[in-house]
Amino acid sequence: MRRSSKALIAGAVALAVAAPALAITGGSLDGTSHPAVGLLLADLGNGPEPDCSGSLVSPTVFVTAAHCTGNLASNRVWVSFDSQYVAGSSSLLSGTAHSDPQWGLVKNDSHDLAVVVLDSPVRGVTPFALPQARALEAAGVASQAFTNVGYGYADRSFTFDGYRRWSTSSFTNVKPTEILLADKSGGVCFGDSGGPRLLGNVVVAVTSTGNKNCTGQSISYRLDTPAARAFLASFVPAP
Repeated sequence: MRRSSKALIAGAVALAVAAPALAITGGSLDGTSHPAVGLLLADLGNGPEPDCSGSLVSPTVFVTAAHCTGNLASNRVWVSFDSQYVAGSSSLLSGTAHSDPQWGLVKNDSHDLAVVVLDSPVRGVTPFALPQARALEAAGVASQAFTNVGYGYADRSFTFDGYRRWSTSSFTNVKPTEILLADKSGGVCFGDSGGPRLLGNVVVAVTSTGNKNCTGQSISYRLDTPAARAFLASFVPAP
């Protein structure tokens, strides 16, 4: 979530931040549970600053949201996989951001999807899988619990502490390019943009928007649609 830009997507508040970055609400500290989830940092004027969340889907490909990368002055970014990001002491991996070129241009599809191609492979971390085509339209999806992971604000005190957290959300609705998930009693907030919405070890969507109070429901961009799969296939094999 880039809080300073207050980017608006689909009429809701985009969950991106500039420093201080914005976390998972109603959740728990992640520790080592989801090591493939990282913090995206961008040069917002003062060197690497917390920007959004994202997840590793191959040793060199990190998936996040286009509203986190599409308006940056430079496409050179950094990722930290530390369970708590501490400025000046956390390990940073450099890479190049690629936003979906149709982001913000299509009326009925936000194309809110981006990847970071890392300069070097990540060692010792098992990447998440990408979904099969139309996976979120399968029978039984509505009854499943989705896992949210990110580095955003943990509550409405909006204090960035650098911790990766996780929570679970229930299904609300699925749309042609988005999935809506309930944020009560667990959900996402500023700083969780681009982070994964997981079913098991599969990133079925990335966090895109929510409301300014980080309550109610959030909207995530599906990775199982033809458009998303076509963009991702340029960087990582589609399942």
